Amino acid sequence: MPLKDVFDQPETMWMQFRRRLDALRPSCRVASHTEAEVRDILLALEHIYRPSFPALNLQQWTGSIYTWLTHPLLDPQKSGRVLMDHLMKLVTTALQWSYAQAEVDVSPQHLEAAAEHLTVRRDTIQVIDAQNPKKEDESEQSGIPRTIGGAKATRYKRSKARKEKALSRGT
Repeated sequence: MPLKDVFDQPETMWMQFRRRLDALRPSCRVASHTEAEVRDILLALEHIYRPSFPALNLQQWTGSIYTWLTHPLLDPQKSGRVLMDHLMKLVTTALQWSYAQAEVDVSPQHLEAAAEHLTVRRDTIQVIDAQNPKKEDESEQSGIPRTIGGAKATRYKRSKARKEKALSRGT
């Protein structure tokens, strides 16, 4: 299928793609989005995620999402535009959390928590695998600092053993 035929397809994605192409130099780089474009993207995402979320209505959150994503940490140049990467991270994270709770629409609490995660807690490391709770309790009781994977705890134990060995030699 020729490229022009692909671009001329009636689906929402191709219509948005065509609108962004420059008439003289058709290239596909869009640095950021206005609030109206964010609304169009949210509408397209509603259509994409409709099978999993029958009552999904992302457009009602356009103003809030736009405000969250133009936060000074995410928009340091104060351009008033939203990066697609931030928009997709916020929406997909909130949808994943809503899906995990078997909701039919995205909850405002999940959207707000995802926005907070992008701004306030963006440097926080997320634990992917759950650790054995019994081991966690033991390390807390022994005063060993905990980290993901236990590398810090291992170094702590080794340094403690070396100190005890040095003390026993000295006496």
